[in-house]
Amino acid sequence: MILTIIIATLCILDLVLTFYYVYKYKKWQPNKPYNLIELNPLLVFLWNKFGLITGMIIGGLIILFLNIVVSIYSHWSIILILLLALCFVMYKHFKNIKLLNKLIKQYPTGYLPEEKFGEVIGNNVTTKI
Repeated sequence: MILTIIIATLCILDLVLTFYYVYKYKKWQPNKPYNLIELNPLLVFLWNKFGLITGMIIGGLIILFLNIVVSIYSHWSIILILLLALCFVMYKHFKNIKLLNKLIKQYPTGYLPEEKFGEVIGNNVTTKI
C-alpha cells in the first residue's frame, strides 16, 4: 500500500512537472508543436484535440489510473521497475526545466539563431532580429 501511495505521488508530480514544462515552453515559443516538446503520444494527442489544460486533465487521469492499477496488481519486481522509472523521469524533468530556463534567459524572444542551432521547427520567426 505504501508503494502505491509513493507511485501515485510520483505520478502526480510527473504530470505537474510535464504541464509546467510544456506551458512554459509554449509561452516562450508558441509556434512549437506539442510533439516536439513532449514524447508521450497520449498527451500530445489530447493536447492537440482538447487544448493543454483539458487534455492534461484527461490524460493525467488516465495515466494516474494506469499507474495505480499497475502498482496494486503487479508483481513487486514490476512495481520496483515502475518506481525506478518514475525516479529517472523526475531527474530528467529537473534537468530539462533547468535547461529551458537557461534558454529562455539567453533568448527571451524565443528566436534561436540559425547559425548556432540550425533550423528549429516552431522558432519564433516574427521576432527575428
